[in-house]
Amino acid sequence: MSVKVLDTHGTPPQRQKGVALMMVLFVFALVTILAGGMISRQSLFIQKTSNTLIQSQAYELALGAEQLGRQFLYADWNEDKKASVFKDDASETWGVAAVGFPVDYGIIEAQIDDLQGKLNINSLINTDGSKDQVAIERFTNLFIVLNIQELRVEKIIDWIDENNEADGAEGAEENDYLIRETPYRTGNQPFVSISELMLIDGMTEKIYAQLLPHVTVLPVSVKAVNVNTCTKEVYRSLAKGKTLSDEEGQAIIDYRDDEPFKKLEDFKALPEYAGLELPGAFSINSEYFVVSSRVTLSGRVSRLASVLHRDKADGKLTLLSRDQGQKYIITKDMIVAQ
Repeated sequence: MSVKVLDTHGTPPQRQKGVALMMVLFVFALVTILAGGMISRQSLFIQKTSNTLIQSQAYELALGAEQLGRQFLYADWNEDKKASVFKDDASETWGVAAVGFPVDYGIIEAQIDDLQGKLNINSLINTDGSKDQVAIERFTNLFIVLNIQELRVEKIIDWIDENNEADGAEGAEENDYLIRETPYRTGNQPFVSISELMLIDGMTEKIYAQLLPHVTVLPVSVKAVNVNTCTKEVYRSLAKGKTLSDEEGQAIIDYRDDEPFKKLEDFKALPEYAGLELPGAFSINSEYFVVSSRVTLSGRVSRLASVLHRDKADGKLTLLSRDQGQKYIITKDMIVAQ
């Protein structure tokens, strides 16, 4: 008598085929996912590389604009040398307008500005560390003209000076900054960048935007203001003990635009300053300029502000700084090259 043993663990052929099919589908799905991830990463890598390449190209074009600015400024110095009159004003080739140069997939925009038509923040302190009273009065007047009440000049002085003693009740020294939620120390040295203003106690984005067209950061020793390139607000801030009205400031702008000052005596003889004292240093020419460029390439924007010093003796141009963080640097009417 034979006994048939049943295989209760066996799998019917149909079910085995189903499991095999599921395994194939699983492997196929896994390969598809992995391949998709690789393609996605490769696409992202290509995009990043493309962005980096475009940014690099835009920066090189901005450097080209800087070089063009150098040529303009040297040519201007050379013309002044031939005429034996060193004068810089907004009617000269470099100061008339911004220029635009179309390039493949974009445009280069550039302009040159005279920095000595603004008030130098670093002039508030003399080279020996003492306070410059003329500069302090000019800045105080500018704050009045701009109706800035939340910020005091003393706080800017305290940021620059080397001591840790607040400049009167309105000052703010290191201890005032160290107790903040995010503590930091004061500079205790001349400003390196205009953006440092944002660190000053009492500074707001609104006040910063108000000040930006009228103030700059230059070496401590630069005290002279170029009377041919001042803003209206700076003209209103130059007299001792009094600020000019908006109408008086505009009258000076109109006079200057019609006929730039060839002698300081002509400026000081303006009727708007009659009976007023104009202390401090003035000039009709400048040594410090900024070449600002904005490059738009394939929809991406690169900005560069290059501060240059032009030696009055030989016209040599020296780069002092480059800043890629400033936004609103093209402010003049644009002439686009054809």
